[in-house]
Amino acid sequence: MRFQLGDYVPYLLSRAGVSLAHNLSRELDRFGITLPMWRVMAALLDEGEQRLGDLARLTAIELSTLSRIAASMEAKALVTRRRSGQDARAVLVALTAEGRRMAEGIVPHALHSESEAIAGMSEEEVRTLKGLLQRLYGNVAGEAGFERAGSLKGGY
Repeated sequence: MRFQLGDYVPYLLSRAGVSLAHNLSRELDRFGITLPMWRVMAALLDEGEQRLGDLARLTAIELSTLSRIAASMEAKALVTRRRSGQDARAVLVALTAEGRRMAEGIVPHALHSESEAIAGMSEEEVRTLKGLLQRLYGNVAGEAGFERAGSLKGGY
C-alpha cells in the first residue's frame, strides 16, 4: 500500500487548522488577545459561566494551560474566576462586561474567517462538513467526546 501524505486525513485537518488559526490570529492581535484566549471567550459567550474543567473540555485546552490563560485574562479584566459555592475545589470562570463586549466584537471577524474557509461550498456541503467533523471528533475522542461534539458550534 502506498502512503500519500496529501490524502491523509490527520495531515489535511492539521494543515487546514493551522491556516485557519494563523489567519484568525492576525485579527486577534488587533484586540490584544491570543487564539486560546479567543476560544475561552467564545466558549463562555456561547455556554455562559463554566467550571474550569468543563471549559478545558469545551476549548480543548489542557487544564494547567487553561488555568494560566484564565489568570492572564483575569488580569486583563476579561474574565472573573471564583470558587464554586457548591464545591470549593471547583473554579468557575465567566466573562466580565468588558470580556463580553470584546468577544461580541470579535464574533464578526471569526465568522468572516469561517466564511472565507467555506467559500464556494453550498449550505448543504457546509452542514455535511460540520457533521462529518463532529463525527470524526466523536470517533477520536470516544463516546463522551461524541456527546460533547454535538454541542460544539465553533471550530476555533
